Amino acid sequence: MGRRRELLGGRTEHALRQESTPVIHGIRHDGAATPSNDDVLDALESAYPDLVFVCWSAAALHGAEYAAGHRPEIWLPAQGRRHGVVMRCGHLPAEDVVTVSGHVATSIVRTAVDLARFAEGDEKIAGVDQFIRVDRLGRSLTTKAAILAYLDTHPGLYGANRVRDVIAEASNRAQSPWETYSRLVVHRSGLDFFRPQQPVPSTPFHVDLGSGKYRIAIEYDGDYHRSTEQQRIDIARWNAITDQKWIIIRVTSPMHLSGRSAFLERVARELRTRGWSGPSPTNPPLKLPKIHRLNDVPESKSAGHSLQNVVQSD
Repeated sequence: MGRRRELLGGRTEHALRQESTPVIHGIRHDGAATPSNDDVLDALESAYPDLVFVCWSAAALHGAEYAAGHRPEIWLPAQGRRHGVVMRCGHLPAEDVVTVSGHVATSIVRTAVDLARFAEGDEKIAGVDQFIRVDRLGRSLTTKAAILAYLDTHPGLYGANRVRDVIAEASNRAQSPWETYSRLVVHRSGLDFFRPQQPVPSTPFHVDLGSGKYRIAIEYDGDYHRSTEQQRIDIARWNAITDQKWIIIRVTSPMHLSGRSAFLERVARELRTRGWSGPSPTNPPLKLPKIHRLNDVPESKSAGHSLQNVVQSD
């Protein structure tokens, strides 16, 4: 692995392109194999020995769910530019830097803070949700309290108010980014009594968003539910839930993107048939990053990191 001039040797440019593969812009490795995630990280470390992986790259290293698919992000002592790589600089305290799986990255709490400061649109909330999400064993990468304590001990931190705003809307119950976006749409519309991961009494199941009082469930329905095995599981689950006189309203990413009004009107109609008399929900803003506008990326969970989509040809 190396820069073009290092790999050329006695080869022509044409031969180099035929016999090697770009890892990141300007750095290639011999052979035709698709660069692995570690290849991308190693290439960046080769190019920038003083780097620290930050934001989404650090989140992936720490095992945050759904951190895949983002451009690599690194911190450097001085500002730099490289096609396909997000570069940040500025003060980074030594105590905020750790070693994870052999790579240098920001600490868990600092990574969550940086996602809340710098991630695009409402993905900053989805990212923090995955950091504070409590798993089946009662574990989470960090907590709201720890993030707020970091802000208290770092007065004057750029974007601190943005972090506090994110924390105000974050939840430790979101299982995926699209569940986060569903919650944001419903809560911002005025229907904030829907609870994420609401248990359904007399069943072993929870629903993505639910009102126990009105027995209404809102479930995000993505590509993950299209497999034969998952459909079998879903049917048994939905039957058990509807047997308890609950209604399930399914929502998809296109509905969040361009059909929010119709979706919320449907929710309001079902609520009114069950005795609710509140004001009609409003159609709230939802700021989705390009990765979710173009692809339903978060349907396959990955605790690891996938940076292959940033490989650049040169």
